[in-house]
Amino acid sequence: MPIKFMAALFTGLFVISHSVIAEECSSRSENSVSIMDCFSARYKAADQELNVIYSEAMKALSSDGKKKLKESQEAWLNYRDASLPLITEVNRKTGSTGNFIIEDYRATLVKKRASELKYIVLPIVIYTL
Repeated sequence: MPIKFMAALFTGLFVISHSVIAEECSSRSENSVSIMDCFSARYKAADQELNVIYSEAMKALSSDGKKKLKESQEAWLNYRDASLPLITEVNRKTGSTGNFIIEDYRATLVKKRASELKYIVLPIVIYTL
């Protein structure tokens, strides 16, 4: 029981720290490299959160549920891989601002998917704790 509680606590703290990082990036007035580093950290945090949620869901779901989640995740990965080149093309000639938009989009896209998975599978994960 304590391990499951720690996992739930870790997930909650992770979500809070991610929102602090996102706010920090938008309020920076430092140089471009610093801002890009912030967006990169935001993406990494969102990606880690997505991986944790996916892993926990795969542990909690039935074999049918696991199959459907895997198919859903593969479809989302295809969407992600198709949308990133589009936003890159649209913003490629806009300099630093375009790079900020691209990196923010990349992090937001992953964060949104993590939120979707939490909404879909969190009741199942909590039920199995």
